[in-house]
Amino acid sequence: MMRTFTILASVLSLGSTALAQPVTLAEAVAPGNLTKCTLELELKGELVVIAEKGKETLPLQAKARHLFTERVLEVAEGLPSSTARYYSQAVASAVVVVEKHDRTLPDDRRLVIARRNSDGLFCFSPAGTLTQDTLDLITEHFNPQCLPGLLPGKAVAIGDTWPINDTTAQVACLFDALVKAQLTGKLTELQEDIATFTIEGTAEGLENGAKVQLVVNAKGTFNTKTGLIASLVWKQKDQREQGPVNPASQVDVMVTLKREPVAERPKELNNDQLDAQPGAEVPAKLAALVHTDPKGRYQMQYAREWYMTGQTDSHLVLRFLDKGDFLAQATVTAWAKVPPGQHTSIEDFKKAVNSAPGWTPTKVLTEGELPTVAGRWCYRLAVEGKMDELPVVQTFYLLAGPQGDQVAVTIAMTPEKVKAFRDRDAALIDGLQLGKK
Repeated sequence: MMRTFTILASVLSLGSTALAQPVTLAEAVAPGNLTKCTLELELKGELVVIAEKGKETLPLQAKARHLFTERVLEVAEGLPSSTARYYSQAVASAVVVVEKHDRTLPDDRRLVIARRNSDGLFCFSPAGTLTQDTLDLITEHFNPQCLPGLLPGKAVAIGDTWPINDTTAQVACLFDALVKAQLTGKLTELQEDIATFTIEGTAEGLENGAKVQLVVNAKGTFNTKTGLIASLVWKQKDQREQGPVNPASQVDVMVTLKREPVAERPKELNNDQLDAQPGAEVPAKLAALVHTDPKGRYQMQYAREWYMTGQTDSHLVLRFLDKGDFLAQATVTAWAKVPPGQHTSIEDFKKAVNSAPGWTPTKVLTEGELPTVAGRWCYRLAVEGKMDELPVVQTFYLLAGPQGDQVAVTIAMTPEKVKAFRDRDAALIDGLQLGKK
């Protein structure tokens, strides 16, 4: 009995020592790496909007599911900096109060290039231009490019901790810019080939010009055989201030990630076009976004710095941000149709825009017809004035197509923003196509 006890004690002692042995937690990141990712998101909280009676809270719920295979194209700072993704599924559904908004990735936009840079994530599809909804669907989910940075990159023992560097924190938190982060990883358990770790702490950054504060509590597993993070449950308390293109919000987010290596490159990620992607300049057409009026009255291609913030039956409102700085607002209005080859008279147009509620024009800066493509007519009127007693510079455009379709565009900004905005309105106007295709 004593001998048995001694042997048992020795075995337990050896087992304890084995468990205490350090384990290397590191992912080998290199071009050509292939992984399959399944991401599921659940979000609950509230939006905080400014109403006539003060602040009002609106309940918000959202769910999303993304399933894609990812191929690393380029590496920087120890993380994938450019990847090609083929989405077999990408869906999201959000409910604000009782209004539901569903998004699904079109079949012809399932191949996506995701590039990480100092300003955040830039995604585009080699197949063609994206809409704002499609862009949001593929950029607002958890970014797996951060995963190698969540690991210490060296051997650690149970109970050891390590800091998460700023680059990884910015990518993981989907910030356009990082203000500060205090995220810490810790190895908590080791069983056979699976090492369990946690990521905890806080982060603060900017997204679309709004300040964001996060409290992170995540738990993941690392497979020592595959050398990959195999799973991750990322929970965060997300508090956002009101920004130029979004309301304030307070939400709880949970992301569930499952990940596995892929041995054979799928045909969708195996072509010469992808091999040429790293470092190549994105064509202007693919970098732009496209919007089609629900009634087919116009279509517009526009720069990503413009964000849609409102839409009614007759109006579309966009705001222009330059690295988070709000420069200008554009309102696109479907104007009354006229007989083919004609347009609303300049005097009637001037009378209509100058009589807008709250607007007091004081000085005409420029006005006149602009040269344009055959069959299209364009008039511009730039005016200084006051909107509800605040100094504003507004530029009014009226466009008419050969079939009598008309669109008016108003671009407004404060005088101090005119120099920074420069002539970016020209590209917006050039990108407008009138009438049904």
